[in-house]
Amino acid sequence: MINEKNLLRGNLNMKNVTKLFFVISMLLSSHVLAATITWGAPTTYVSVNDVFSIDVVGTGFLSNVDGGGVNISFDQTVVNVLSVTINEVVWDFGGAGISTGLIDNLNGTLNGIMVNTFANVTGDFVVASIQMQAIGVGNSSLLLTENALNPWASGGSAINPTYVGGVIAVPVPAAVWLFGSGLLGMFGVAKRKRSA
Repeated sequence: MINEKNLLRGNLNMKNVTKLFFVISMLLSSHVLAATITWGAPTTYVSVNDVFSIDVVGTGFLSNVDGGGVNISFDQTVVNVLSVTINEVVWDFGGAGISTGLIDNLNGTLNGIMVNTFANVTGDFVVASIQMQAIGVGNSSLLLTENALNPWASGGSAINPTYVGGVIAVPVPAAVWLFGSGLLGMFGVAKRKRSA
């Protein structure tokens, strides 16, 4: 015969199991959401013709990372990519598992940066260093997306990090501002002379 106490204990045990399952699910989902691929500097200020380097970084990876890949898009009228460097001490999988990607400055893309490793990489790490040159005035968004050929994984399971972009800001040179204010001053003096 089923005792009410035993039935109640069974319900309580089932409730505890359900709660435990919910807590574990939340911890695992927060682990997945914690991992981020982003730019080392969210906004980089440079002048026209400057050559500079910024890093694509991974942060908050709690599990060992097997590797992964990114694609980058940018405004080709503001910046161009010159080269990509990957730290092969960290990303040591070998030539087939490492790629600096395909640079297409005409279309503003850098596709297929891929890294893989035999080592246990966790926490924060540099994916690649990108050398760029500012070629025009304006702001260029730097968008990061996952490379479909090499998704981020740990132990063969997808990590699905969050991608956070950045911005390159190339302001109008100070000489242009000075020249413009000088022209305005000259027009103001000429207008006063005409009205006098």
